[in-house]
Amino acid sequence: ARVSQGTMSSVLKSGVRAALAQWKRGYASDAVAKTSSGGGGILQGILGGASRITVPLTQALPDIEVPTVATVPAPPSPASTEITTMSNGVKIATEATYSTTASIGLYVECGSVNERSGLTHMLDKLAFTTTANRSTFRITREVEALGATVGSGAGREQMIYAIDGVRTSIPEMMEVLVDSVVNPLFNTWEVKEKQQQALKDMEELRENPQALLDEGVHAAGFSGGLSNPLIAQPQTLGNIDPYELAENLRSYVKYTFTGSNMVLAVSGAEHSEIVPLAEQLLASVPPTVPEVTQEIREPSKYSGGQILLPPVDDMNHMVLAFEFAGGYKNLKGSTVLQVLLSMLGGGGSFSAGGPGKGMHSRLYANILNNYNWVANCSYFSSIYNETGLVGVSTSFFGGDSRQLIDALCGELEAIANGKFTDEELQRAKNASISQVLYSLESKAIICEDIGRQVLLYGKRFPVPEFLDELQKVTKKDLADGVKVLLKSKPTFVAIGSFDDQLYSDVIQKRFS
Repeated sequence: ARVSQGTMSSVLKSGVRAALAQWKRGYASDAVAKTSSGGGGILQGILGGASRITVPLTQALPDIEVPTVATVPAPPSPASTEITTMSNGVKIATEATYSTTASIGLYVECGSVNERSGLTHMLDKLAFTTTANRSTFRITREVEALGATVGSGAGREQMIYAIDGVRTSIPEMMEVLVDSVVNPLFNTWEVKEKQQQALKDMEELRENPQALLDEGVHAAGFSGGLSNPLIAQPQTLGNIDPYELAENLRSYVKYTFTGSNMVLAVSGAEHSEIVPLAEQLLASVPPTVPEVTQEIREPSKYSGGQILLPPVDDMNHMVLAFEFAGGYKNLKGSTVLQVLLSMLGGGGSFSAGGPGKGMHSRLYANILNNYNWVANCSYFSSIYNETGLVGVSTSFFGGDSRQLIDALCGELEAIANGKFTDEELQRAKNASISQVLYSLESKAIICEDIGRQVLLYGKRFPVPEFLDELQKVTKKDLADGVKVLLKSKPTFVAIGSFDDQLYSDVIQKRFS
């Protein structure tokens, strides 16, 4: 039916009047509503004009009663980590963060140091797949229904399985997590599918210079377990039948996923809430047999050395590293190392220039700002339980590689000789403290910190204690720490066009 123009105009006017009346009623107070009664229409009232609220933000609105909200009292002391050890050796470590969300992780003392066949890589690929109680599809649907996120990570000495979600879903999240880690089924067809994905990772590795450098520096720097590849190799993993591979995975989990090799870490829940659940879910984990653990784990020894690889892109890439003796078990050295890495700093040349950017670290100031053909230069650090690698990493276009190595060596030697100011030292300590506190804003990182420390030390060091130790680092501590580093045989890995004699003629002679 047709609607006349007059009728349509009447309807529109009525609608505008109704909207204006409703808009006026929406004001918080009559005092403000009165100021809006002037002319100008609804659009002027919404977009500005005579009806705008003129009360400054520093003052309360007139005729508004602000309800009194009870403040939540601050905890009497900083959150602490509580630890319970089960009868089978599994440790349960929690920290209450009084948040609506929680992070849960299972940390296992195993990695590529235990094997050379790519089993660690495969376990990462097969995380949260079919178990004795759940199919992969069911695990996926349960995680989605919980609104949670899951993840896993494989390292050279440890493996991580994690789930994050709302705090009210902790029992369900723990059940999915523990079932996925403790009761994997390793269906042959799933193993075959993930085996192909793992082999594809190796193909992609050949085009990733940073990943190649990381694998190469371990192969050049160590003999034994830490030299084993973290990414599965085609000549080993590719030649294993999926059925045999599934059997190998079951045996590997049986002998490594054991009591004292595992820590359940939770950030965001009370200890009394977690322990009863964990004791029920983890009761089937067998205790660790020390003799078996020693038999499986291959000892590592630092050796130093050189590996040169052909180019993968139009840039040259290299890492120069030295042994960090003692690894994370060297507590004093680890604290000094944190300050050293902040002092070296570094990053990409894209952000190196311009005033006011705060790029005060030595690698920014002395390398990136002086060599315009260097695209990236930063510290390198790969630390393990009892040893590690520390040095510098760089990528550059053309240029003189000998000149660049000479400059990088000069930076390390300058710190070893104490040629840095008190201001630089304090800035590095402040940067280290800031980085620690910023990282611990995340519950996932708190959970990881709990899991890794309890797995290695059997306890977690209080954060204020660590920050105090950072502040106590002296100029002599830093210089002496770098001197110890430089006494070890250098490890040099390069990708691109490099002189074969660079290591022997320049690096070894300089640090002989």
